Amino acid sequence: MGIVDANFVHAVHALVDFIYHAQSPTFTMSTINTMTASLQEFHHFKHSILAAEARRGTSGPLKDFDIPKLELLISFGRAIPNIGAPIQFTSETSECMLITHCKSPFMCTSHQRATFTQQIIRLLDHKDTACQFDLYTLLHSNKLSLNNLIDTELDEVVDMDPAFSWVMCVAPDDVSHFQGPRPIHNHFLKGLLSEDSRATFHVTVSSDLADKMSDFLAHLYQLADFSHELHSCIDNISGPGSHFQTRLLKTWNKFHLQLHSELHPRLVMPSQQVQAYPPSTNYPHGNCDTVLLRAQGEGQISMSS
Repeated sequence: MGIVDANFVHAVHALVDFIYHAQSPTFTMSTINTMTASLQEFHHFKHSILAAEARRGTSGPLKDFDIPKLELLISFGRAIPNIGAPIQFTSETSECMLITHCKSPFMCTSHQRATFTQQIIRLLDHKDTACQFDLYTLLHSNKLSLNNLIDTELDEVVDMDPAFSWVMCVAPDDVSHFQGPRPIHNHFLKGLLSEDSRATFHVTVSSDLADKMSDFLAHLYQLADFSHELHSCIDNISGPGSHFQTRLLKTWNKFHLQLHSELHPRLVMPSQQVQAYPPSTNYPHGNCDTVLLRAQGEGQISMSS
């Protein structure tokens, strides 16, 4: 637990950028060049990952990046103009449906090899019929038209199930009686915004720890340089002698982080819970999630993922 070499973070950040760019549904020559530049940036700094012995095998640290899938990424920039976006070849949809349409329903069957396929089909058919019946009875009880009117207002902010969006529009008081994906809560309206407004944080009203000195938190999280870095950050933002230097601190063991879509910037992505628990007996190095930061200039930091 602590700070890693800047080049190490640079390499990971560049690889994550490449992965995001490669998942775009459409490409232009400029976006292809940006994607290729991210991969080149990763290869330029990847030696820092080996130096930190972070690439490991069953027998210990490895001294190379002989990974066939990593070598395959080099061909993306040349292949996209010829065959189109790589996202069309993804197996994510089929893998997700394997869970939702096979593995999960299988737990409700009698586990008989000869008949479990027919049992799963019946279960899915019953579920779909029940969903359609719920929608029909809801609309019929409210004497609403069955003509599907498109609600474009929600499409400008979030992606959600069309039927659920429609129910929210025509019968908002009864939406709790209809099962469907919940809309994405937009924390950008009231959350803590980053400098460039590309990320927002959401925390609960009550903190896990309150009125603590920075030295106490440095000891709790085993971050020896926390107090010094915090004071330097406050000096850079508010100037020397700021009253914030003497303020007691609050901490949260978890919070929600929300970003705009990289592919469709006007869309808000679902928020993700980030854990930041201090070291304990069960987790000697803390139970924390990794968040990458992109430095944009003096005094400016934005969230990456």
